[in-house]
Amino acid sequence: MTRWLVVFVVVFSGCVLSLPTDDGVAADMACETAREVVRLRRMMPPAPASDKCENCDGTGKLGDGRIVTTCPVCKGTGKKPTTTCTTGTCRR
Repeated sequence: MTRWLVVFVVVFSGCVLSLPTDDGVAADMACETAREVVRLRRMMPPAPASDKCENCDGTGKLGDGRIVTTCPVCKGTGKKPTTTCTTGTCRR
């Protein structure tokens, strides 16, 4: 137990001591990282459109394996519904 505590203290102190002492440098690093993430996300192509139901992931069933029910959104077809019902009384 004490062996792991010593390892943790050494690793933690090394991480803390390696942080920049100037707050401006840390803020600049955070801004540049965020800017790079935004740039890379713009370069990624959008995910392809899928026709499977988002509620049941295209299986038509919901549950944890012990209790399985039919998906109420796609009515068990596994396909994305053509209309969106917000009141609960809509019919297709």
